Amino acid sequence: MNTNLALIFQRCGQSGVLFAVMKIFARSLLVLLLCLPLLAQTTPAPAAHTAVAPVSPFAASAAVQSTEGNPDVRVWVNTATGVYHCPGSRWYGNTKQGEYMTQSEAQKKHYRPAYGKVCR
Repeated sequence: MNTNLALIFQRCGQSGVLFAVMKIFARSLLVLLLCLPLLAQTTPAPAAHTAVAPVSPFAASAAVQSTEGNPDVRVWVNTATGVYHCPGSRWYGNTKQGEYMTQSEAQKKHYRPAYGKVCR
């Protein structure tokens, strides 16, 4: 493409300076067109702060119970990874290292539930 432009400018009697300027302009335009999608990306606007309604004590205790699960369920803790498994799951009692304890004990010792799901 550059050779075609050179021939056109030579036939028209244009100087080499004009050709160099046009070449720089064409390259700059090409770079701009290639980078335009990256420049057009915008970050999402921050969410507006909304007032939170007060929660009843019953609803608060239900929310805590749903994140903690049943505290009396006997779980299998993989002591090598720090993950506990619920009864009936694939790895319950089937890892190389581990021990049985209640879910509340596992949570107090900062073990985390497998797949982020507490036992019910």
